[in-house]
Amino acid sequence: MAFFSRRKHLIAAGAIALTSLAAAQPVAAPNIKILVGFPAGGAPDSIARAFADQLRLTNGAVVIVENRPGASGKIAIDALLSGPMDGDTVALIPSSVLALTPQVVKAAKYDSVRDFVALGSLAEYGFGIAVGPAAKVTSISAYKDWARAHPAESSFATPGQGTPQHFLGAQVQKLLDIELTHVPYKGGASAVSDVIGGQIPLLITTEQLLVPHEGQSRLKTLLVTSHQRNPKLPNVPTAREAGLPQLESTDWFGLFAKAGTPASKVSEWKSSIAKVLASPRYQEAMANTGYSVPARQPDDFIKLLTHERAVWSERVRLAGFTAAN
Repeated sequence: MAFFSRRKHLIAAGAIALTSLAAAQPVAAPNIKILVGFPAGGAPDSIARAFADQLRLTNGAVVIVENRPGASGKIAIDALLSGPMDGDTVALIPSSVLALTPQVVKAAKYDSVRDFVALGSLAEYGFGIAVGPAAKVTSISAYKDWARAHPAESSFATPGQGTPQHFLGAQVQKLLDIELTHVPYKGGASAVSDVIGGQIPLLITTEQLLVPHEGQSRLKTLLVTSHQRNPKLPNVPTAREAGLPQLESTDWFGLFAKAGTPASKVSEWKSSIAKVLASPRYQEAMANTGYSVPARQPDDFIKLLTHERAVWSERVRLAGFTAAN
């Protein structure tokens, strides 16, 4: 009997030891996938990877950045919306693209407000209007005079058809009452190159692509669309300072989940985003590339997205743009 009693105590002690060992094991880190609808090396990709790097350090998550470029971001968005509502797969999407794509691609049937949950803004930026040697001017008003004197030569380069830059150009044409032919490129770098080379007089691109050329003679930035001057372009006026407040436009890279994602998961994401944005390492990474880190998140993402969709809708209308399939 003593043998069985001792054996019983040993089994119980072993069970307690195993339970204690299991309790001491760390909880498995989440597996997270961030979808990016643009090629590796571009602005959305670089921000996603900087965020992913810091997220790994913050909560030990296994984070994969997956590029699914094409169709103005639609391919990545479709992948997000066709997946589960578990919050483990999210997408990094420029807010202007989210508002624009359903208006410029017929096959995009999603609704930027109804079908997504905005988890947070990771970085903000504006656009810039610059001139090359084909039109030797130093202000947007001087370009207006030049364009009226050279209507057949007045054109502007952008990273592509149906992009925010395309529709900002249409608004510039309307506001200045000038001829302005759109010349779309496959990416911002080639557009910059041809404007510097003198093939196209005007360029509309993100502020970040203009920063490396600040102070150089062959590319003069005339204005930026941000509400405040870019610290890396301190001598460049804002659109409001240049007398064109209608051009004010600040885009933001948002992290989005599929609508229906559990509230607890959304709360976890918002907490993680706040920690990453507060980290000096992430802030330095954004500053080095010319982006600003949001000082605070919008009070109401739905209201913000609804407003931005209306603004871009009007710009699309001014361009007389017909949605592609």
